[in-house]
Amino acid sequence: MTARVVALRCFPVKAAGGQSLPALEVGADGVVGDRGWAVYDHADKLASGKHSRRFRRMDPVFTLVAGRVGEETVLVLPDGTDLVAGEPGTDEGLSDHFGEPVTLRREGVIPHQDAAPISLVGTATLAELGRYEGDGNPLDPRHVRANIVVETTEPYVEESWVGREVTVGGVRLRVTEPTERCRMVGVAQVDLPERPGMLKAIADHHALVAGVYAEVVTPGRVALGDEVEPS
Repeated sequence: MTARVVALRCFPVKAAGGQSLPALEVGADGVVGDRGWAVYDHADKLASGKHSRRFRRMDPVFTLVAGRVGEETVLVLPDGTDLVAGEPGTDEGLSDHFGEPVTLRREGVIPHQDAAPISLVGTATLAELGRYEGDGNPLDPRHVRANIVVETTEPYVEESWVGREVTVGGVRLRVTEPTERCRMVGVAQVDLPERPGMLKAIADHHALVAGVYAEVVTPGRVALGDEVEPS
């Protein structure tokens, strides 16, 4: 099977909205700049859509959008204010937004990625999930926070790549496991309406998984239109 890349996205701040790009630079540790920063609470937990040992559910993070401007990471507040990561006043502005003391920090001891550094999903999977919930339209890939969206004709075909290597443009990936989903798949985000029944739909129809995780075998560049070739 040969497919093509139809969307690429980087999320410079964990759980915040990201940016759609025509190409991604992929290093040994994943997409350059992806999840390089995260919002931390007073207990050093990361703002996320769920509670866990590392994460804390903090829904104000979903009203933020992050992008990379040159070498800087910029967060945009709902009122349009730009906050530059690492600059004086950024933590104060975020704390006002969250209603509690928070800090924006680079990745350190606590990893910002989930099970692997790259996430990938097929368009047929998004369409299939959309059939089971809401208005029937395909699930927006931003709900599953995919770095790479691949045009596919068979739902869940990307899961057949688990344990295999896949060439995507100038990058070679090893697909490691299906992605287990959490409430993030349904929450409202900037320019993205709520899909309240999506998590249940995924649980009922596909064992709570959608899309796959991958690790980097050979770094390089991937661009829109690049071929995707499982080996």
